[in-house]
Amino acid sequence: MDKKNYGIGFLLLFAAFALMFYQAQQIPEQPAPPASNPPAQSQGGQPAVMPQPAPAPIVTPAAAPNSGPAALEQIGSNLDERVVQRENSLMTARFTNYGGALQEIVLKDFETSRDDASPYVMNARRTGPALELTGLLGSDKSEAYQLIEPSDPNTVEFRKVIQDSYQITRRYTINQETENEKAYLIRHELEFRNLTDQALLVGDFSLNAGTVAPSGPQDAQLLTFGYFDGEDSKFLAQSKFTGSNIPFFKSPPRDYISENRNLDWITLKNQFFITILKPDTPGVGFFAQPVSFPQLVNETRPQLGMTGSLKMDSFTLAPQDTQTYGFDYYIGPKEFDRVSRVGENTEAGMQFGFFGAISKFLLTMMNLFHGFSHNYGVAIILLTLFIKIVFLPINLMFSRSMKRMGKLSEPMKSINEKFGDNPQKKQRLMMEMYKLNKVNPVAGCLPVLIQIPIFFGLFYMLRSAAELRLADFLWIPDLSMEEGIFTLPFTIPFIGDQFNILPFIYLVSLVIQMGMMPTPSVDNAQVKMMKFIPYIFFPIIYTFASGLVLYWTVNNIFTIGQQWMINRKKDDFELQLPAALKKAMEAPKKKKRKK
Repeated sequence: MDKKNYGIGFLLLFAAFALMFYQAQQIPEQPAPPASNPPAQSQGGQPAVMPQPAPAPIVTPAAAPNSGPAALEQIGSNLDERVVQRENSLMTARFTNYGGALQEIVLKDFETSRDDASPYVMNARRTGPALELTGLLGSDKSEAYQLIEPSDPNTVEFRKVIQDSYQITRRYTINQETENEKAYLIRHELEFRNLTDQALLVGDFSLNAGTVAPSGPQDAQLLTFGYFDGEDSKFLAQSKFTGSNIPFFKSPPRDYISENRNLDWITLKNQFFITILKPDTPGVGFFAQPVSFPQLVNETRPQLGMTGSLKMDSFTLAPQDTQTYGFDYYIGPKEFDRVSRVGENTEAGMQFGFFGAISKFLLTMMNLFHGFSHNYGVAIILLTLFIKIVFLPINLMFSRSMKRMGKLSEPMKSINEKFGDNPQKKQRLMMEMYKLNKVNPVAGCLPVLIQIPIFFGLFYMLRSAAELRLADFLWIPDLSMEEGIFTLPFTIPFIGDQFNILPFIYLVSLVIQMGMMPTPSVDNAQVKMMKFIPYIFFPIIYTFASGLVLYWTVNNIFTIGQQWMINRKKDDFELQLPAALKKAMEAPKKKKRKK
């Protein structure tokens, strides 16, 4: 029985490690985007249809440096371009008159990288400005808008007349309040005004949600386009566009994915930063496509980003009438307290997975501990201690059960020897042995089962939280990544070329911890397998985020201290043997007959 339970526990734990990289991101096959509407004239009193441009092709943007005020858009540079800035204490928004849209956002509290202390710039490497208006002739980034001087210093306004038929006004407002989502939330009002004496049918149009570039090592899974349709949230990872050659899971590459459906919001995100575009009235579709960035000097491989747009439905403008659409646009760090307040279910953009509730709770507790420790490494240690205290009764029950199981090993060995040819009686005696000694053989699996949701919750939380990006602790420069103390001159299979110290400390602590645990099994093969577990897991966790490895290492150290105290404590446990086993053990051994 104990062998089976240990096997189940080991398989569950190994499955947790294997499944953590898998994300179920499924979406039905997408229809091709509709053909562009041809120009139409007003006939028979019907509304005139405004001409529509053809769908935009896939764009390969030029690289723009991620630094300082000089890092302006270089795509289709225009000599008469005007860039207007509005800012609060946490960010600077730069607007361009070409397209009357948002060029980029400078995040003042976030550095570009370990080696570059300049502020991180969102949408710096781009296909075009964020919130670019497309689908209507004469309205996109190739068109210059008139800059209107506003009375409000927090507002930017652009205006353009299209074919002497209607006027587009684009108004943006930032908030000086920096609590919650307001610090990175831009309010956009898009106004259409009919300048003619006849009704105008304005075709469907789209707003771009920006361009995201990779920001961390987990972007292969976390750089996504997503949406919420009022019931479910879906996310498209890079693999949806690049395709797959894995047997039984083969899929062709796709240049774009589009779909017509009601949408409450769309989002683009990488590992640490996110954009969310939420209209006041639901959109009617989306368009998403990959973006291939030119390879920079310090990059070892080409980078793949993503862009996407929200489509709004066509409408009719009465003569001299005005129609206004409102949008909330969040562009900033992927911090749960901010992201969750943008709109209904926007916290899904964190992609915490199946154990999202646990991830949210753990993130809240970690931020609470950081509030008075002012260091996320210390906060992770305090979070580990908190989890150990919460599950202390269960861990004590497990340790006590393991200790007693160790004392049952000799009687269990006798049962195997004396009743090995009678499986039914052997099983019955084992169950009676457990019952007499009040030992639950399933208790060995309980801590493993509990650790699985905690493990997944921490894994998804620590790899997505912008709070941990570039957060240092002791010798660790960034808790959201592997340590990377220095680069090895060679590459080790499954480990890579980065040298990390913490995984070795984890390995030593796990070996010590498992050496202190009682060994209830009488199966030598199983005992040997258990001793190899630390060495099996070591290459798996070696490249994990150092914050996660820190949690496991500290958890092992606390467990060592807990087990040391349990092993020192005297147990008044008295071994009870079934009557049939006593009789069998007291019976004299049969002498072998001489031939």
